[in-house]
Amino acid sequence: MATHILMVHTRPAPGQEAAYHHWYDDFHLDEVLQVPGFVAARRLRLLPEPEPDGPPLGPGSHLALFTVESDDIDATRELFRQARKSMEIPSCLDPSSVALSWWRALGPA
Repeated sequence: MATHILMVHTRPAPGQEAAYHHWYDDFHLDEVLQVPGFVAARRLRLLPEPEPDGPPLGPGSHLALFTVESDDIDATRELFRQARKSMEIPSCLDPSSVALSWWRALGPA
């Protein structure tokens, strides 16, 4: 089974950090992990001292890494797209901060 990573960059809406973490940790991670092929999730917070030549992600940026196991990643991505249609986008999430990217492992883990 091939391993892939879905990286999701987000930020909480101003003044909504506690609600954002509650939504992400207590609801959204489980919601995404219900999509077939999604087997693990991990969240990270951007360090406050960005690299001088790094991307301008903005203060309070967070990253979710979802491990996806699939031999048909196109079908799995389509399942995810369909599932996203029913996923709530709460007011505690800054919608302008959302960026998704899919990654494929190049060698054994």
